[in-house]
Amino acid sequence: MKQIISAAAIAIALLSCNTKSDDKKDDKTTGVTTYPYKATYSSDVTIPADGGYARKVLTVWKMFETNAIDSMKQYFADTVTYDPSEGRRFNGKKEDLLNYARKDIAELDSLRFDISMWQSLHVNDKNEDWVYIWAAERRYNKNGKADTSLIHEQWKIQNNKICYFNQYQAKPARSF
Repeated sequence: MKQIISAAAIAIALLSCNTKSDDKKDDKTTGVTTYPYKATYSSDVTIPADGGYARKVLTVWKMFETNAIDSMKQYFADTVTYDPSEGRRFNGKKEDLLNYARKDIAELDSLRFDISMWQSLHVNDKNEDWVYIWAAERRYNKNGKADTSLIHEQWKIQNNKICYFNQYQAKPARSF
C-alpha cells in the first residue's frame, strides 16, 4: 500500500513540474504580459501621449457645445472621416463636416457635455495618436425636451490635425 501511495505521489509531483499553468500572465524576465485575447487593432500603446492632442479635441468639443462651428475648421484635416453612433459614415471635406455640425446644433435650444474622463495615447506599432473621451451629453431640443446620452468618442490625430473620429452612445442606466 505504501508503494502505491509513494508511486502516486511521485507521479503527481512529476506531472505538476511539467504542466504549464494558464495562470502565469507575466514573464518577469522579459516584461512581456500575455492576455487571453489578441487585439484586432493594437495593444502596443503608450499612455499618456502628447497632452496637446487632448487639449485640441476638447477645444473642438467646447466649440461644438457653444455653437462656434466656424472656429473648429483649423483643427481638422482637409478630409475627415466620422462614424456617428447611429451607424452612418461621413467621409469628405472638412467644410462639409462643419455644415453637418451646423445643422445638428441648429436643431437644439442648448447642449451641455459633462466629461467624465479623457485619455491621450500613442499606438506604437502604427505610429498613430488618439484621444479617447467619455462623457454625458445633454441635448435640449427646441421643443423643450431634454435627452441625455452617455457617449464615448475616439479621435485620431495625424499631422497635427483631426482626420477621424467615431462615437459610441448608450442611454444612462435606470434603477429597476
